[in-house]
Amino acid sequence: MTRFLRLVITVVFLLATGQAFGQSALTITKSFSPDTVELNGVSIGTITVTNPNGVPVTNVQFSDVMPAGITLVTQTGGTCSTLATGGGMFSINPGAGTFSSTSNVLAPGQSCTITVQVRGNTIGSHLNTTSVVTGTAVPSGGPATATLVVGARIPTASAWMLMALVAALAAIAFTRR
Repeated sequence: MTRFLRLVITVVFLLATGQAFGQSALTITKSFSPDTVELNGVSIGTITVTNPNGVPVTNVQFSDVMPAGITLVTQTGGTCSTLATGGGMFSINPGAGTFSSTSNVLAPGQSCTITVQVRGNTIGSHLNTTSVVTGTAVPSGGPATATLVVGARIPTASAWMLMALVAALAAIAFTRR
């Protein structure tokens, strides 16, 4: 193979994969709000994917699997896999605790989000990690992580219970005089 032919093949490969233009990786972030809940309390998980490049990126994909201790309830919103991203596909399986998204295109500088409701069903700190985010002709980005802390329910006293306690303490103090 001649040097010229190797050069042409290399240039074609670099152009096809976007590497000739120095494309940046897609970014992916994840958060829970609130990030601390009582046992069986709910939180909203938000995943945001951003195209930092000056060119559109097609076939943008990521997925997420809930760890033990967190139950996936439902999707609550988002713009990934919608007309805002040229269409695509969103799949959720609450029973398996998984969801995935494919967006047809993210425009230059565009971000999209997916929000899901989750339930903290085991006391402790639960780290959730997404897959990497991929797209055509750009390096993979991520994964993203977020932690949901599930705490024990602390009983609270009603106003009537507090007044009864104060009255009982006052009666004890009065009888000791």
